[in-house]
Amino acid sequence: MLIPQLTQAIPQPNFSIKLEFDHKIWKSFSILPYLNYPVFKPLLNEMFFRNLKLKHNTIVWGQDEMIDFDPYTLWFESVVIEGD
Repeated sequence: MLIPQLTQAIPQPNFSIKLEFDHKIWKSFSILPYLNYPVFKPLLNEMFFRNLKLKHNTIVWGQDEMIDFDPYTLWFESVVIEGD
């Protein structure tokens, strides 16, 4: 199944990310459930969390892009933001 292309990601308070997909679909994705996993622990640092980048239809963190989320996770586990 093809998922829409991620076009923008904006860090928000409370470890949430506002995501824009094709056709102006806006969704909100929370990383809170993932922060218990060791690979995601660096995201507890707010400066690091806010320094995300878009790459390969997902978001990545770190100089070596050591942290990322599967594009399907971003699409299926995010919630549509009404009114955007």
